[in-house]
Amino acid sequence: MQVTIDIHQFFDLLSFSTAFILGLFFLFKSPKANIYLGMFLLCLGIEVFQVFYAVVVDLNAFTIEIPSLISLPSLVFLLFYVQYSIYGSIPKKSWVVLILGLVLTIIIPVIIGGIDDLFLRVIEYIFNLSIIIYLLNILFIHNKNVLNYYSELELKTLSWIKTILYIYLGFYALWITEDLVSLFDQELPRVFAIISTIATCGLIYWIGYKGMVQPEIFNQTLYKGEVISDELINIDSTTSNVDNNKKDILVFNKIKEEITIKKLYTNPNLNLRALAINLDIKEKELSRIINTETSFYQLINSFRVEEFKKLIQSPKATQLSLLGLANEAGFSSKSTFYSTFKKLEGMTPKQYEMSIK
Repeated sequence: MQVTIDIHQFFDLLSFSTAFILGLFFLFKSPKANIYLGMFLLCLGIEVFQVFYAVVVDLNAFTIEIPSLISLPSLVFLLFYVQYSIYGSIPKKSWVVLILGLVLTIIIPVIIGGIDDLFLRVIEYIFNLSIIIYLLNILFIHNKNVLNYYSELELKTLSWIKTILYIYLGFYALWITEDLVSLFDQELPRVFAIISTIATCGLIYWIGYKGMVQPEIFNQTLYKGEVISDELINIDSTTSNVDNNKKDILVFNKIKEEITIKKLYTNPNLNLRALAINLDIKEKELSRIINTETSFYQLINSFRVEEFKKLIQSPKATQLSLLGLANEAGFSSKSTFYSTFKKLEGMTPKQYEMSIK
């Protein structure tokens, strides 16, 4: 029998095969969080295959049919990936979400075979949109945490996951529009379907690339093992009569003084824990004091900008490029250097160089 497929089914087949291969690849790729990224891609691939098979069967009038499921809880595995990447474990309540997803998207449709397809789609939409909103909230909190822990954010913010979620929101807007339009017009939904198919194929390749370059984020739990003394907090006996806000300001200024004297900001791998150990202060207390004025990320990189401004007027400026001077000041990322410098100085490093000449 000759099987007929069009360009639409070609992209579905490409998406399925790529998602399947990448899914298997990530199941065995470290770090451990990639297991859940692999599961997400495998589920996504199965969903794409269901669409592909249904259309091919219809086009070629096959008599063999495979029971199709309305959906799989794919986004739950993306949730697991994000949580494991950030926390190093999966909260128990997330496993409950997975069970709920299996019930809503698989068990109910299989048991109640005669239920209205539109009703099942509504259940799917509500469940998956809830996961997306929950994930966006986790990423929002995570991004605040990395600002308060790291001086370099490259590959630590999981911003590519946020992009995936926004793309999914676009998909759901498209699918809901398609469902509404199909009530009045049977031809226009085909255009929406083609757009969705091509976009899904591109998304799968992009997820594969981003997953390969994403390192572990937190190798240690924040605020773990606080056995450091409080010497820096107890600046002197006179501060006991000063209110807490003024005391925090005094401690914050002392912290900046210590960072300046020891040039701790020149360490490109400096994070909150390393600074706390160096200053002999509890990590959680250090974070609280810094956050009363700014964030750890902004504090350390502001020192680096000032150091760069000194270096550019030193003999080293004749030996090193602008990026070389930035590395000397403690920057390890070109993007962080340029964005921070422009934010603080209102001009690019090159413009600054020209201005002092």
